[in-house]
This record gives sequence, structure tokens and C-alpha cells, in this order.
Amino acid sequence: LVAGPVKTQTRMGEKIKGYAAEGGKRPPLAAHILDPVRASVLCAGPAEILRCATALLHHGPRFRLPVCRVKNKFASPDAAETDGYRDLLVCVHYVGPGALSIIGEIQILDRRQQAFKHKMHKLYKVKRAHAPGLI
Repeated sequence: LVAGPVKTQTRMGEKIKGYAAEGGKRPPLAAHILDPVRASVLCAGPAEILRCATALLHHGPRFRLPVCRVKNKFASPDAAETDGYRDLLVCVHYVGPGALSIIGEIQILDRRQQAFKHKMHKLYKVKRAHAPGLI
């Protein structure tokens, strides 16, 4: 398990502006941000990825982590769509003591993809920037 950085307020603002420009999303637009906190689970091959995902789906609620969304990038028929990167994104809804309630993203991937993921993230930042100063 590798904890990822908390998504910055600046990045969340950029995502909200993007949602507004696209249209079609119901307000509040901030509710569509499903990865303010993130972690990666590094697995040893496809069978372990499947076991991990199955465990989250079946046992997540017991640990206050019910699954609210799954995005399977392995199923994407177009490698160009994901720039060749593949993972399984599982969003969970944590409800803690008091009024604590947050959605987080667990990226399940083959450990051999980890170095590739970091390289691809740099490309992703360039692709989403609307101007050179925003990279």
C-alpha cells in the first residue's frame, strides 16, 4: 500500500472549472471529485489485482469503506485513451466518527506499472494544462 498525496485545493478548483466548462454534471460540482485522498495497492499480477478488488467489494463495508465506484482501465479497448497505462480505480466512502465523511480512491495496479505510472503522470499534467504556465 502506497499513500498518495492529498489532492491540492488548486487542483480541485481546476477540476471543478473543467466540470463547469463540460456541462452536464449536477451541482454541487465538488461532489464529483472522487479522489481528494488516494492510495495505490501494488499487486503481483492480474490474479492478485482481482483478489484485492474482490476483497474491497465484499469486505469494504465491514471496515467502513463501502465501494461507491469502480473504473476499470484494463477494460479500455483503446490504449491511446489511457496512454497505455492500466489500473483499476476503486472509490470508497469512509464514514468516521462525528461528521467525518470522505470519498477516496484506491488505485489497484501491477507493481511493474508503478514506475510507468509516475512517468505517465508527467504526461497527464502536460495534456490537461490549458497553457504552458499551468504545467
